[in-house]
Amino acid sequence: MQLTVTPAAQERLARYLKADQKLVLDFDDGVGPFSDLGNCSLDVNFKFIILDGSQPLPADFDAHFSSNLGEIYYKGYTKPQYAEKMKLDFEPTYFTMPLKSPLATLCDNVEVVDLTNQQFEHLERTTHDC
Repeated sequence: MQLTVTPAAQERLARYLKADQKLVLDFDDGVGPFSDLGNCSLDVNFKFIILDGSQPLPADFDAHFSSNLGEIYYKGYTKPQYAEKMKLDFEPTYFTMPLKSPLATLCDNVEVVDLTNQQFEHLERTTHDC
């Protein structure tokens, strides 16, 4: 799989991205430390999570794919929710970050969550940008 982050999305993400970070694209299925408890919505929800490079990844995030920002980690069993070629863009009119494949929109608005300098058990987000 391959993710292309458009220049508009890169500009939107620039304030969060630094050297030596781990990037996660999480299909929020209620599993793992990045899922919000009590989110009972049936909406498709993806989160673009930024971690310190020294933070260990939770065991659920056992797979990765390439992007023009570097390796992107995800939960391997959620592979059917992704596409072989994906594009993360920024729509300034609606202030959203859609995730699209050549055939469909996978998510209308990917949440951006900055968890640098955070411990997973505390998950007080320094930034929650959606």
